[in-house]
Amino acid sequence: MQQNNPNPYPGFDDSGNYLEPQPAARIRPEAEEFADKHRGCINLFISEKHKHFIPPPPSPRCPTDEARQNYELSRKGHIGNLLGGSGSAGPMEPRPASRVTVESESIADSQKGKEISYLFANYGKSAPSPRPNPRVRQEAEETVEVSRGGRMNLLLHNPKFLPDAPRQAPRVRPEAQENSDLGHGAGMAKIMGRYGETPRSERSVPRVKKEAESIAKLDSGFQMQNLFHNYGKGSLPPQPAAKVKEGKEMAELDRGGRMSRLMQDLDSRLVTESKSTPRGRHNIKRNKATVSEILTESSKWQIVPKPGIRN
Repeated sequence: MQQNNPNPYPGFDDSGNYLEPQPAARIRPEAEEFADKHRGCINLFISEKHKHFIPPPPSPRCPTDEARQNYELSRKGHIGNLLGGSGSAGPMEPRPASRVTVESESIADSQKGKEISYLFANYGKSAPSPRPNPRVRQEAEETVEVSRGGRMNLLLHNPKFLPDAPRQAPRVRPEAQENSDLGHGAGMAKIMGRYGETPRSERSVPRVKKEAESIAKLDSGFQMQNLFHNYGKGSLPPQPAAKVKEGKEMAELDRGGRMSRLMQDLDSRLVTESKSTPRGRHNIKRNKATVSEILTESSKWQIVPKPGIRN
């Protein structure tokens, strides 16, 4: 029989010491009905005495003693009696034979827990159970091995033993077989693996006319090779004859003969006859003397600038 608990919840302030005084609600007479309606039925925050009773459970309707005993067992259970040491002994009468057909005896034995008991008692000691033969056709055996992880196993552990994937035969004409081999990387394989050991490839015959062989030879790098390796040792190329009719002396001067004589051959300067008159020669001599005197006199004097005075 449960005891009556007058409090609505544990820890309820029955004395009202912790409740703050609430101001009186300002409700109009015509709204008092709605205020009482919305106040609720729990009344947790009202300082009045609450009366909260838990009704006693109804008495069980057990017409016989066996029903009463089943009711008590359902409430209390067997765990308390087993832990306290007051459990009831097992049935003395033999259990009835199970109604199992002949073809389902193996399933019934497996449902008794023998396999799981053996697994817990002898874990890791028993041999693995035989695997059933896979139902695979002969033409699909290679595919089954690949699906089991055989290819990935070879990739991770033995990549050298991984078979090459079958490739389709290339559709190449006989006259294009050489180009196809080069396209597979044969030339690059020789360059990377046997660099400097393979013979040089054949050079095609240049299609050059006879009258252009000298120009083709220069374009092949012959002239630059002589400049780098035989500089100053080769003979000068023949110079074409000068196309000058009557001005050979002037042509010689235009080639640098006059400047060469002025800088190197001072005694062999070209002396031309002056065509001036006696009066002109006198003026020339006087001008030369005047300039020399000016230069001589200016070299004797020294100009000293003074600050603040413009010369």
